[in-house]
Amino acid sequence: MLRRPQKTPGQSMVEMALLLPLIVMVIFGIIDMGWYIFGYATVYQAARNGAEKAAEIPPYPNKISPLNRSDLCVSRIIGATREGTPEVMFTDIASGNNGNTFALSYPSGKRGLGEPIQIDLVYNIQPLTPFWRLITFGTQGTMRVQMATRRSIESMGDSPTSPDLVACQP
Repeated sequence: MLRRPQKTPGQSMVEMALLLPLIVMVIFGIIDMGWYIFGYATVYQAARNGAEKAAEIPPYPNKISPLNRSDLCVSRIIGATREGTPEVMFTDIASGNNGNTFALSYPSGKRGLGEPIQIDLVYNIQPLTPFWRLITFGTQGTMRVQMATRRSIESMGDSPTSPDLVACQP
């Protein structure tokens, strides 16, 4: 009859000590990758929301270059961009702070029905855990997401509640 070797009293602790860093790295990696995917989807949807609003109320070209955030139509487009994002997570999505940018443009150079209007949105997603900061030295784990969303202008900003039925003023 063969005898089984006896386990030493600290064997389980040594095995756990050897495997724990790997297990923690895998768990942190899963958390951060899920966060990056959620962030990417959020920025994508925010750009779409803004482009849809911009197609309804396109601002005049002199209001978008440079971007006049106090203009009624521009501020409504920025509001629509922020509207679908979780309030506590992506508060600065169209703010222009921390390397995040928001831009409106007319790719064809004209503001008219059927012409395209484009939103360019750049957002830097910070990691949730220290894992990516340890293995990515230059960016500290920050993932830069760039979205360019284009829609055709559907309306010239007509609004029954605005003076002279025009929401966007030149």
